[in-house]
Amino acid sequence: MDPLAEIKRKLDLVEFINQRVPLQKAGRNFKACCPFHSEKSPSFVVSPDRQIWHCFGSCNEGGDIFKFLMKWENLSFGEALKVLADQAGVELKKDAVVDQKWQERQRYFTINQYAADFYQFLLEKHKLGEKSRAYLESRKVNSKTSQHFGLGYAPRSWDSLFKYLSKKGYGPEEMAKAGLVVKTDSNHYYDRFRSRLMFPLTDMRGNILGFSGRLLTGTDKMEAKYLNTPETAVYHKRQNLFGLHQAYKAIKDTNEVLLVEGEFDAILAHQFGYKQTVAIKGSALTQDHLYLIKRLTNRLIFALDMDEAGQEAIHRSISEAEKFDFEMSVIMLKGGKDPAELLSEKPQEFEKDYQNKQTVYEYLIESNAQKLGLDSIYRKKELVETILPYLARIQNPILVDHYLLRLAEKTGIALGTISKALANFARKRKPLTEETETEPKEHRKMEEGLETYLIALLVQTNKQSLILERLEKLEEEDYYSSSTFKLFEMAKEIYAKNPKEILPLLGEKLPGELLEGFNKAFLWELPESDTDWEKEVEKTILNIKKYSLRRQIKVLMQSDNEDKLGNTLRELKEVEKALSIM
Repeated sequence: MDPLAEIKRKLDLVEFINQRVPLQKAGRNFKACCPFHSEKSPSFVVSPDRQIWHCFGSCNEGGDIFKFLMKWENLSFGEALKVLADQAGVELKKDAVVDQKWQERQRYFTINQYAADFYQFLLEKHKLGEKSRAYLESRKVNSKTSQHFGLGYAPRSWDSLFKYLSKKGYGPEEMAKAGLVVKTDSNHYYDRFRSRLMFPLTDMRGNILGFSGRLLTGTDKMEAKYLNTPETAVYHKRQNLFGLHQAYKAIKDTNEVLLVEGEFDAILAHQFGYKQTVAIKGSALTQDHLYLIKRLTNRLIFALDMDEAGQEAIHRSISEAEKFDFEMSVIMLKGGKDPAELLSEKPQEFEKDYQNKQTVYEYLIESNAQKLGLDSIYRKKELVETILPYLARIQNPILVDHYLLRLAEKTGIALGTISKALANFARKRKPLTEETETEPKEHRKMEEGLETYLIALLVQTNKQSLILERLEKLEEEDYYSSSTFKLFEMAKEIYAKNPKEILPLLGEKLPGELLEGFNKAFLWELPESDTDWEKEVEKTILNIKKYSLRRQIKVLMQSDNEDKLGNTLRELKEVEKALSIM
């Protein structure tokens, strides 16, 4: 049997996706909010019958179990095939797939693993790692935690890793592409990381993508305290969260993620039991980071540094995370500058702060009130104006009323006055979209949807004869998509010969460019079963005709053919009249 078909036979797509994205039954199919973009109404649909999925929202993407895993974990096809084959217990032949991108990525993972082993050996078992071990001890990191995160030590030597990897069969250019060595203008190579404590940076599966190195010794004050692997084929800073591999299970179990700023913050949080912790690289939380987190949980807890930079980072991060509709909280670390310091010195204080975490809006009110001082009506006015943009984005009126009351209590300004200010702000910020810009896009979306809906009526009901008969009212030019016309023409041919086998034969004989629309139709949500299907078919076909006539009129108005324009306008009027009485 074809290994791809065998994998699909053994792995149920609904069960596979439901382990990652909670699905809800919706008629014959299952639905959820799309994990690949931010949305509040579910547009992600999975068909157990066809073993396919599709997003009807802004993604407009879909596919099978391979395509889902590729998008979910940013894998090549070869990598997804290997993962799913292992899970399904399907043996792959060596020549089952040739995926150059996969092979290249595997090469990067392997060279990085060799480097990590080299660094870890020096830290744990070599005298060169004594200072690093002492430093970790001073930061209260025990050996078990160090091993759990694969920490290592890069010696001061300029070429020790270079020589080690050369013996493993890697060339200078390959090491440079992996970001492990640096090429000089004179075509010499030297180790990128020297005299540094090394933190492996991994993906969700534990593959090592690159490294972050903390400087331990050296006299050059211009040298960066932290040095990261540059952008490579596998490492992208904007997409990487330190500790995600170690935190993955705990995030799913606790249904929350604790977000900190640095590697030591994350490492000590794990050591003291907060295993749902991940760290951003620096203080920039990106949309890529948020997409990763959103796939695992909807609850985001900030525990960034208490200095000004850390607080500014929280404010920036809130603005980004609001776009994803996270349930957000903030830990105010009253007893220390950063989580690592507080955990190593007063872990009980960190626990207290964690238990007393504030909702993000409470934090915004309190932190901005402290910053502004509120010693005059102008400072109070400034606080209200600072908070209103955040409250205006809240959809739940109960939450809005709650935080408006807190703001009124904090400033002493009447609740009615602040509520009026919020209404005025919301009215002013509402975007005024030009109809001329949105109308073509909306019409296009409507026409594509009508045609998909008509195919859905064909494949999901038992009214094939009715539909194919009524299609005689449509000409080829009436279809917005030529693929729809071709699909129906093929359906007519098959139905004429094998009316009882139309769907299986259609699925088998459709060429690749038509199969996507056919599969997508199985995911389309149809009305309730007591619907008058004959009327529904007639209405859909008339609507397709209506949009077709409107397109034709738009073209004819630019021509001199007044007779044809008049006839088309009369035909449109008749179609619209027929629709109005249905």
